[in-house]
Amino acid sequence: MAKQYDVLFRLLLLGDSGVGKTCLLCRFTDNEFHPSHISTIGVDFKMKTLVIDGIKVRIQIWDTAGQERYQTITKQYYRRAQGIFLVYDITSERSFQHIMKWASDVDEVSFPEHCCSCSCLLSSAFS
Repeated sequence: MAKQYDVLFRLLLLGDSGVGKTCLLCRFTDNEFHPSHISTIGVDFKMKTLVIDGIKVRIQIWDTAGQERYQTITKQYYRRAQGIFLVYDITSERSFQHIMKWASDVDEVSFPEHCCSCSCLLSSAFS
């Protein structure tokens, strides 16, 4: 069977547990939002194919568990990723402070980082 894309990008979502990595993934790949929180165990992934300037780009996004006990598992995925997104919850200062730790882990494999904040729909958090 011939592959159905021209280019494959593997992206990784990193951040503390409960910051919205899975929500971000589901919104991008399925255009769905699930407000309930179910922790990812180990690593999960979803794919989406986009056509950009006539090129079929398959994006494979790996959703990692944020709990410390899974970090040895998730670190194995760092080197195979072409991009890593660091995700934090804007309503949690602690998750923002932990971004430096996640960035330090990422620096071991020399990737540029992009930082995404989630939970911006909670306007009462800013009151």
